[in-house]
Amino acid sequence: MSPQSFQPGRGGWEPGTTVGSYLLMTPIAQGGMAEIWLARQSGLKGFERLVVIKRMIDALESDPEHVEMFLTEARLAAQLNHPHVVQIFDLGEDANSLYLVMEYLDGENLSVVRRMGVKHQLPLLDHFAARMIAWAADGLHYAHTRVGVDGRPIGIVHRDISPQNLFATFDGGIKVLDFGVAKLASQHTSSGKLKGKLGYMSPEQARGEQIDARSDVFALGIVLFELITRSRLFPGIEDTQVLGAIAHGTMPRPSERRPDVDPAMEQIILKAMAGRKEERYQSARELQDALEGWLAKGGFVVTTSDVADYLRALFARRIHDRRQMIEAAMRAEMTPNGVANVQRLARTATTSAITSKSKAEAQRAGKRSLVPVVIGGLLGAIVIAGVTIGVLSSRDRDPEVVMKAVPTVAEVKPPLAPPVLVVSSSPPGASISVDGISVGTAPVTLDALSPGEHKLEATLEGFLPATRTVPLPNPGERFNLELALAPAPVAPPVVVEKPADKPQPVKPKAMGKLTLKTTPWTSVFLGARKLGDTPLIDEPLPVGTHVLKLKNPDTGLDSSIEVEIKAGQVTTKKLRL
Repeated sequence: MSPQSFQPGRGGWEPGTTVGSYLLMTPIAQGGMAEIWLARQSGLKGFERLVVIKRMIDALESDPEHVEMFLTEARLAAQLNHPHVVQIFDLGEDANSLYLVMEYLDGENLSVVRRMGVKHQLPLLDHFAARMIAWAADGLHYAHTRVGVDGRPIGIVHRDISPQNLFATFDGGIKVLDFGVAKLASQHTSSGKLKGKLGYMSPEQARGEQIDARSDVFALGIVLFELITRSRLFPGIEDTQVLGAIAHGTMPRPSERRPDVDPAMEQIILKAMAGRKEERYQSARELQDALEGWLAKGGFVVTTSDVADYLRALFARRIHDRRQMIEAAMRAEMTPNGVANVQRLARTATTSAITSKSKAEAQRAGKRSLVPVVIGGLLGAIVIAGVTIGVLSSRDRDPEVVMKAVPTVAEVKPPLAPPVLVVSSSPPGASISVDGISVGTAPVTLDALSPGEHKLEATLEGFLPATRTVPLPNPGERFNLELALAPAPVAPPVVVEKPADKPQPVKPKAMGKLTLKTTPWTSVFLGARKLGDTPLIDEPLPVGTHVLKLKNPDTGLDSSIEVEIKAGQVTTKKLRL
């Protein structure tokens, strides 16, 4: 629900009202269980910050089960403090209304990222999707293995992992959202009640059996399937059919939707989505390790800076509009005019379109680093505290799914648009030919091919040709194909034998030492070699200028510095990063 259609003033909550130490600015969304408010927190000596308040809707305040779900989110999420998990600040009660105070997140959920990428013919590349899901798995493993104050594992199971609850922030992070239907692994699901989105349930969850962390691994595997294949796992079928397919393990292979999927990636997805939980990855950490290994083997490096650069380029207009809204909210006087201005800017920030300039910047950036491009459009939305501001179905929005029929494939009229084949290459810029006829330079969009199979070939100087035979998509469908070219072998140089010269004595290379201290601590790398963790004391290095890489996995820090080593001397550096 958009800010324009949301009706404020329920139960005494209106813009300008103070709730605890929070000044309500404007209502911005309503989900199945809660309404969402933008608020400003003030403190001593000018302290201020923007927060989000999630308040249970009036209709559910008398329902003990929904109250317990709301409190569960507060109790569980408040114990979690991890860069890939949404942060809960406070739980309060105002006039018998429960509310949660959460961090403000600015970005897009993965459902929006996937849809908009496909819509604008710039889908996520596989290594970008792998990096995002690896980060999400890291946050989930933290939640799964979190211990209480008594040192015993809490045993959290999220139960509602879906693209709507995985959020990419504009500063390059990934957050796991909405623990409203989470439970402890030792608890059993109430008979006849399935909580979570049907399209992402594990077989044991769909059957109402006891679940553990491996159920969340299954759901994360489905999200990865959809990002890689650029399609829903079960598009356009009824909920009962979804439950039956999941419960019986009737799952499509990624290569059935996208024939060019890397076989190693397909195996990772299939193992995560294994019908028997004993055959899956036994923890989210195992899935993360598998994805990290796939990225390393392929030589793919995707950092938080890469994600931030692309999102900021692609959503430049929307970021600008949202910042205007935030600045207005932080300085606004709660007069009728001030409230109206904030609400107007909030509506603008959720519907701003991507400009051709920002799209061009993203395309240029994509060619530089081969990291996938994400495009947002008119249906893009702010996601705050697990609720999407925009037009989403209740199935996407509500954590407790109501069993109801959705349109079947037969009920939907087939589109009249011609089939489209979009061909890209890795590396980009290859010449593409179809059935021996040149059609241009990748990426190229083909919308006039005859029915049947076609042989595609990509050629690029310095690389071996890549060929693939693909069927033409059905009318109205779009198929994205990436042709990967391997470097051409280099002929060994001709060696001319020379008379053996008298061996010259090898002079030992001059050495110096480095002492390096950083705040926070970092792991220090010289090329691929790890020198150690700071502080480094008298680390021997060859004389000369060296570029060192500094990384901190706890904070996401990834930086470089240049040091000069002099013969017989100790170079000392202290850095605050």
